[in-house]
Amino acid sequence: MDSYKISFRTLIGNTLARNSAIVFAGSMTANVLAYVYHLIMGRLLGPARYGELSSLLSIFYIFAVPLTVAQTVLVKYISGFKARGVVGQAKSLFISVTKLFIIISLIGLPVILIAAPSITVFLHLSAPILIIFVYLTFIFSLLSIVPSSMLQGYQRFVWVSVFGVGAITIKILLSVLLSVWGVYGVILAAALAGGLLYAFYFYPSRFVLAAKNEHSRVNIREMFRFAIPTLLTLLGITSLYSTDIILVRHFFAAPEAGTYAAIAILGKVIFYASSAVSLVLFPVLSERAATGTATKKITMSAVGGVAGISIGITILYFLFPDFIVRSLFGNAYQGAGVFLGLFGIFIALFSVGNIIATACLALGRTGVWFISVICAILQIVSIIIWHTTLAAVISLNILTSALFVLGTSTYYLKLTYAEI
Repeated sequence: MDSYKISFRTLIGNTLARNSAIVFAGSMTANVLAYVYHLIMGRLLGPARYGELSSLLSIFYIFAVPLTVAQTVLVKYISGFKARGVVGQAKSLFISVTKLFIIISLIGLPVILIAAPSITVFLHLSAPILIIFVYLTFIFSLLSIVPSSMLQGYQRFVWVSVFGVGAITIKILLSVLLSVWGVYGVILAAALAGGLLYAFYFYPSRFVLAAKNEHSRVNIREMFRFAIPTLLTLLGITSLYSTDIILVRHFFAAPEAGTYAAIAILGKVIFYASSAVSLVLFPVLSERAATGTATKKITMSAVGGVAGISIGITILYFLFPDFIVRSLFGNAYQGAGVFLGLFGIFIALFSVGNIIATACLALGRTGVWFISVICAILQIVSIIIWHTTLAAVISLNILTSALFVLGTSTYYLKLTYAEI
């Protein structure tokens, strides 16, 4: 018994283990709430309007890829400021990057205003104002990256988890209240939630803003050498699970697009369930790569874990498709069950490819961008040419995701062939 107590105290006292547990719990809670959000919106809006919402959110997900890359780079430099105890330099970076993001947002606004009518026609949307609301959400998300990166870089992981859960909670509450206005209200709610979140970020970030400003030197060339291939990798990965929804919205009638959106959300349960593995894997592999420690065994364990989770949920989708769809989305989506198992295969393969790509990036092998981009392009072109039925679209998704797994696994094994 004493040995168990000692082990427990050691685990609690380990900073890495404690912070990983905090982030893991926060991210899993946020993922569950994000899934609940889609279930609620699917029921409140119905198939046709929910399909419209899903296409708008897919556009936002693609817009958000540069945000993830920017946050990764910022956290890297802010962590260095923390290590050197130069909070003033962190403040300088905070101010300069915020100004840069405001300028980028203002430059992008007229572009979006001009493009909104064309996007509206392509996606068969109700009005161009919906694109404007999506862009407002993007702006607040862009600005929020700066204080969010400060919290991560200074290892304020409790606040990171609080904001992750709080953001989706506020979004759900506002969306339910404003859903009486249909898709307009739900998209407006997302923009309002983003604005509130940005304002709230200043409270835990005040320790940086209170510091004396010091000039910070950032190696721009080094930053872009890492950021550009990472951006391309994440763009390809995001496209693989988002662009099909946009194309289905364009090529199919509204009810079919809504049905496909429901299938996609149910299928992505597999991705949500396994995404926590990549969240933990990335920092662990990065640390091991920096110290020259073996990485192949832990990577294979992660791939095996993701594959196991994915296969288990996919089997359930084949066994009880109608019951799952009816229980979670209601009778309005009754015809979606026939596609659920196939979509599960697509997301299962995608999840395995994603975890391998994550391992490559953690090891600094950014050449994996080529594989994700090529697969994304193949998916888009094939759907444009052969979009005869929803089943055909899902089959093309399965093919491209299988190529994604083959490409990433071959690339990973090639770069680690000498490791036991």
